[in-house]
Amino acid sequence: MSSLLFLLSDAQTKLEKESREMALLQSNQDVISSAMHEFSKLLDQQEFTKPAFSETDMATIVDDWIKFYLSYYSKKMTGNEQEQERAMQKLQEELRTSASPFLDKYRAFLKTL
Repeated sequence: MSSLLFLLSDAQTKLEKESREMALLQSNQDVISSAMHEFSKLLDQQEFTKPAFSETDMATIVDDWIKFYLSYYSKKMTGNEQEQERAMQKLQEELRTSASPFLDKYRAFLKTL
């Protein structure tokens, strides 16, 4: 009987721990969503005008924006070090994915000049 209670207690402890970890991951997902929303607004606000930056310069600017967002939002991540690293990797991937169409649009703009 006592071993059954121990097993139940152990299972409950594991479930509670997993539940807390899931909540932390959800909080990091919320941070990522917020960052992506703000980054999208930043990209949408950009107007391409003459004189234009070179394609390389614009890629450098976008890379600097990504570094800024990673630095700023890294302070808002929760959980243990591994969870935070995973969340930061996901944020970096999503920022780069989001920046790609912007850079394509900028390349198309440069071709019209």
